[in-house]
Amino acid sequence: MSQPTVLVADDSRIFRAFVGEVFRDLGFDVVEAANGREALDKALVRRPELLFLDALMPFMSGFDVVASLHDKAPEFEPRIFLTTAVYKSRRWEAEARRHYKVHEYLEKPVEPEEIIEAVGRHFPEMVSAQD
Repeated sequence: MSQPTVLVADDSRIFRAFVGEVFRDLGFDVVEAANGREALDKALVRRPELLFLDALMPFMSGFDVVASLHDKAPEFEPRIFLTTAVYKSRRWEAEARRHYKVHEYLEKPVEPEEIIEAVGRHFPEMVSAQD
């Protein structure tokens, strides 16, 4: 099996480094983006299996990135994990899952264990390889 790719998009370099390390430890190839526009461009070119997007980024929000991907590449169906420090309610999560087809909705601060659990629900082979 080839190594899956994750696109980690967040305007915090420190958060990208933290999350990237978690994904690298799980065996993912990690691509980073510092804003929504960069995330959209890299997602369209690289077609990662997983998008790990901050909900609120410069130029385009994580929500806008997902909506643009659905418009520009409807056949592209990666797993989408959205993180947020702002949109913290069941209403926002339900909207993200229903309207944007988000697979995981993680509230910051997010712990490595939460990321690993979420990955295990969608890429169990990546987590079981760690055991």
